[in-house]
Amino acid sequence: MTPSFTLGVQYYRPPFPTDRFWEEDFRRVADSGLDSVQLWVLWSWVEATPGQFRFEDYDRLMALAERHGLGVVLSAIAEVQPLWIHREVPGSEMVDHMGRTVISSNRCECHFGITPGGCTDHPGVWARMEEFFRQVVTRYRGAACLRGWDAWNELRWNVQADGLVCFCPHTLKAFREWLDGRFGGLEGLNRAWLRRYSAWDEVTPGKLPDRPYTELMAWQEFLTWRCNRHGRMRYALMKGLDPAHPVTVHGASPCVFTGGGAQDTALNRGNDWGYADDLDGIGTSSFPKWSQIDDADFGMRVECVKSAAREKRVWLSEVQGGRSSVGFNSYAPVDAPSQQRWIWNGLACGADTILFWCWRDEVFGRESGGFGLIGDDGLAEERLEAMRRTGRLLREHEARLRDYQPLRPEVGVLFSPRTYYLHWAQEGTARQAVQAVQGYCRALVRRSAPYRLIEEDHLSELEGLRILFLPRTLVTDTPTEEALASFVQKGGTLLCESECGAFDGRGLYRYPSDRFTARLAGLREVGRRNLDSESIEANADGERFRLGVKQWLTPWTGEAGRTLATHRDGALIAEVAAGRGRLLLCASYLGNAYMTQWSADFEAFVEHAARQAGWRPEVEVLSPKADRESFVYVKHGRAQGRPLVFVFLPPSCREARLRTAPGYFRGEVRDLLSGQRVPAETEAGGTAYRVENRDWGIAVLGET
Repeated sequence: MTPSFTLGVQYYRPPFPTDRFWEEDFRRVADSGLDSVQLWVLWSWVEATPGQFRFEDYDRLMALAERHGLGVVLSAIAEVQPLWIHREVPGSEMVDHMGRTVISSNRCECHFGITPGGCTDHPGVWARMEEFFRQVVTRYRGAACLRGWDAWNELRWNVQADGLVCFCPHTLKAFREWLDGRFGGLEGLNRAWLRRYSAWDEVTPGKLPDRPYTELMAWQEFLTWRCNRHGRMRYALMKGLDPAHPVTVHGASPCVFTGGGAQDTALNRGNDWGYADDLDGIGTSSFPKWSQIDDADFGMRVECVKSAAREKRVWLSEVQGGRSSVGFNSYAPVDAPSQQRWIWNGLACGADTILFWCWRDEVFGRESGGFGLIGDDGLAEERLEAMRRTGRLLREHEARLRDYQPLRPEVGVLFSPRTYYLHWAQEGTARQAVQAVQGYCRALVRRSAPYRLIEEDHLSELEGLRILFLPRTLVTDTPTEEALASFVQKGGTLLCESECGAFDGRGLYRYPSDRFTARLAGLREVGRRNLDSESIEANADGERFRLGVKQWLTPWTGEAGRTLATHRDGALIAEVAAGRGRLLLCASYLGNAYMTQWSADFEAFVEHAARQAGWRPEVEVLSPKADRESFVYVKHGRAQGRPLVFVFLPPSCREARLRTAPGYFRGEVRDLLSGQRVPAETEAGGTAYRVENRDWGIAVLGET
C-alpha cells in the first residue's frame, strides 16, 4: 500500500526485543503482509543522562526498516520521564488532592523510566520535554521510511500518581487563569457561579466526589482542556519541525468511554473532538479478546473516533496482536478470523492506519508472555497466513480502498462531556452516562444503521441529521439548547431521556418547568417516581415495543402531543410536534436498561424512531435476524464513485440476505475478498443479494 494507508505492528519498547532478533524479525514482518513497524522512542531511554541524547538503537532499526521495505511509525513517548527529572527540575513533583507530594516510580509495564514524573504545568518540565521532541523529530523527519508520528501514547499523564492530581502550585495557577479568561475576572466568576469570592486564592478545585458540583465540574472541564492544550503543544512543535508527515495522538479508549474512577476524573485525558480540532487525526487502542469486545463494541469504538476525527485521520493505534497477558492470568487466544474482522471493520469505518500490539510476546513485568502476533498462544502461523492474504488483497484493491469513504450518517447520538462531569462529581464515576450512550450506539450498530456521535460543543455537525438521540443528557447550557431547538424547528427529531437538561453547566438544578424541553414541547416532567416494573410497553404507529427502564420514571404531563406509553401520572413516552420537527420524550433511561439486559424491542424501537424521522437505509439486512449473541453487521460507503459494502457474518451464519435500495448497484456485484459473483434478484423495494460466509465471515461487495 502507499503511505496513505498503513497496516503495521508495534516492535520496539526499549530495550526489548533485544538486537539478536532484529534482522530476522524485520524479514518476517515484511513477509507477513504488514507494511510497517512502530517504534517507541522513550524520553527516559534516549536522554538517560541529562543533555545526552542517544539514538544508536533507533538508527539501526530505521536502517533495517528501509532495507526490508517497511515503513515506520514513531511514537514519541515523553510521558515516561527520565529518572533525573525531579533532581534537574526542583519542585516539579505533582501534588495530590490531599496536598501530598507524589512519588514517581518505574512504569509498571515499561522497563526504564518513571511516571507520572514532573508536572507539565511546570515550565522547566515542558522545556526539557520540548527539547526531547525537537531532538527526535529533527533526527528522523527526513527518513524515507517514516510514515508518521504518534505524539502521545494513550494520553497518559497521571499513571501511578496513586491519587487525584495535579494540585501543585503551577496547575492551580493555570486553573485560575483559565477561569479568569473564561469568566472575565473574579467578579464575572462570582456572577456566573453565584458566589462571593474576594480573591483568586480562595477559588480552589473540587476535591472529591459528593462535594459542591460547581467546582468539581469546572475542575474536570479544566483538566480536559489542559490535556487538549498539551496535545496541541506537542503537535505544534512536531508539525512545525516536520510538516510532511501526519501527527496524531491516541487514547486507551475513545473519550466517550472514559468515565473516570478513583484516580481519574471523567475525561481527564482530554476530549477527542478537541484533539481532532488541532491535530491531523485521532486514534484509539482496542484489545477485543482481553476486554471481551464483540463486533458491535468494536464498531462503536471506531465510530466514536471517526465521529471525533470528522474528515481527519482515524488510527487504530493499538489492536491486539496475540493472547493478552496481565500478571499470572490466562486469557482467550487471538484467532485469525477475529483479527481479520478487526482489520476490515476498521477499514469499513474509515480507519487509514491499523497498528497491532505487538510483534513478539512481551518479556517485562505484568505483560510478560503475551500480546505477540507471533506469540506462543498456538495460533501464530494461522494469524500470519491470514495477514499475508489480507496484505495481498489490500495491494490488489489498493486504489479502490484508498478512495473509500463511509456514508455520511443521518442519525446522531449526542455526547455531553458536562453530563459526564456531573456524574463524576456525584458518584466518582460517569459509568452510567457512558453506558447510556453505549446503549444507543450498540443498538444502531446491531441494526446496521449508520450514525455519528455529536459532541455538545461541535453542534455544527447537526447539519444533515434527521434524528438525534440524547441519552441521559442531564446537563445542557444555553448554546446547546438553542442549537437543539433550531434543529427541531427545521425538521429534525430529538429523542430525549428522563431529566434532559435538568442541570446547567454549573451543576445547578432546574425545576421541570424551567427546562428547554418544557419550553419546546409544551410538556413537563412531574418528578421522579419509583419503578413499578423493569419494563414498559409502548405503542408507536401500531407497533408494540417492550422497553426496559432504569433508575426511575419521570412522567410527562400536559395537553400537547400523543402518548406512546402511559403511567397514572402522565406519559412515559410522549411524541410532540415542534416547528417542522418533533420530540420523543422518554421518562426513564432506555439505553442504560438495554446495556443491563439485551432487548430486541429496544433495537427495533431505535430503528423505528430513525425511520419515522425520515432515515431510509440504502443497505439493510433481511436475514438472519439478530439474536442476543449474534447479528450481521453492514457498513457501506463509496469508492471511486461506486458503492462498497462491508458485510460481517457471525460464525454460526451460513449466509446473509441483504437488500439494497433501487439502483444502488448498477452492475454485476462481486465479493472483493473471494472474487466470487454475488447472486442478485430483483424484488419490491430494491435488489436482494445472498452473501455466503466464506472468508473469516467477511465480504466486501463492489461492482466489477
